[in-house]
Amino acid sequence: MNELVRIAAESVGAKVCVAVEKCPDGMYNKSFVLTMDDGQEIIAKVPNPNAGVSYFTTASEVATMDFFGGLYYTKDLANMPQKNHLYSDNKGNQIWNRQFAIGPATGRDWFDCGRVHLGCDRGPCAPACPTSGSSANCIAGLSVYDYYKAIGLREKLAISTLTKLPKQTVMVCGPGLYQPERRKKLSAAEGYLQVFDALLPTEIKSITTPCLWHDDLHDENIFVDPNDPSKVVGIIDWQSVNLLPLLDHNPDPAFIVYRGPEPESLDRPELEDTEGLSEMGKAEAIRKYYEKALFIASRKIALKKTPAAYDAIEYQKTESFDLLVLARRLLEFGEAHFHALTVSLRDVWHDLPANNGLKPPRRFPIVFDDQRLAEIEEDGEKAMCGMQIMNDFKARLGPLWPDKDAVEHGQYKAAKAALRALKEEVVEEFGKTEEDKAELARQWPFDN
Repeated sequence: MNELVRIAAESVGAKVCVAVEKCPDGMYNKSFVLTMDDGQEIIAKVPNPNAGVSYFTTASEVATMDFFGGLYYTKDLANMPQKNHLYSDNKGNQIWNRQFAIGPATGRDWFDCGRVHLGCDRGPCAPACPTSGSSANCIAGLSVYDYYKAIGLREKLAISTLTKLPKQTVMVCGPGLYQPERRKKLSAAEGYLQVFDALLPTEIKSITTPCLWHDDLHDENIFVDPNDPSKVVGIIDWQSVNLLPLLDHNPDPAFIVYRGPEPESLDRPELEDTEGLSEMGKAEAIRKYYEKALFIASRKIALKKTPAAYDAIEYQKTESFDLLVLARRLLEFGEAHFHALTVSLRDVWHDLPANNGLKPPRRFPIVFDDQRLAEIEEDGEKAMCGMQIMNDFKARLGPLWPDKDAVEHGQYKAAKAALRALKEEVVEEFGKTEEDKAELARQWPFDN
């Protein structure tokens, strides 16, 4: 810490740091407010061990804060020379900048649950398109096809080689419920590699265009001028920002809080009838109304000012996008739902934009026999049951629930006790034999 405050003071021209105060942080960094002798205040961040690959994660975030996200200083990528232009401006001109370079991805899905040890391709994408693919998916010399293929190969490698499968945190698993198996996960990864290219939008320069987008713009990551709160003076938490296709970003800013269902349109919402409700009920109805109205207003702004982002939002409502999202985390969860969606995909295969009009028609590449279809249906039902149980537990525990696998320090003991009680419920309800009970206890993801 002494060296940290010394360097911080030196970086802003102060003589000495006179105070260090802990400030709110997230899962991957410890954050501090450093006050200098001349009154300046500086935010200092110290990466946790789980932040990612130490060198590349820090190098990428520093370059990002100096320029824009998902980039590195060229000197930090000495063994990865930049062979292509850095970006294209709004007129289509290729911009070269030797100070910065595109390097390996730093997103969480490339490092979590043991992936950090994989010898997989983390980018940047190869500057070539598949001969069988459409030129629509080649942007600025980089292949979107290669990016999505790399995701599938990463998950296949992780499932095949990592010693232990991660425990499910989105559903309760075990005897009588869904049972994760390496075989099923591997089948999902292989299926993804057969169909992913048909899931991608085919419009040229559309939502497959690589771009930078801060996907976690909540209020703790945005700094404003205290004398003019409407003026943004800084944005932090860039360490996992990547150059990704626009459709893989979250265009809805996190500071717009909306907990309701996806609006069916951009029409102004109506306040529900509050007659007969208690004062608390009326207040809750009004809160939901304003929350939805603000959310729809933000969508209208996106449609007007960033239509491509709005197009990405619309694409994210499709089952094609659901399959792409599930494929990113097949090591951890989602294979049951992925298989179910793949069965549905078979029925609309020839209607997908990427397949529409092909001569001869491209055949659906995955074959399901009756036994496999029955297994997929049963797995889907059991997975949904396990998810419902976990959601019920989350509602029962309220603030004690370990959101993102963490709880407030003062609630730790209470959360441990509550989770232990839920574990006993699961074991007693679904454990028909002593072996079943032991397996249910083993697969319980909390309180071990």
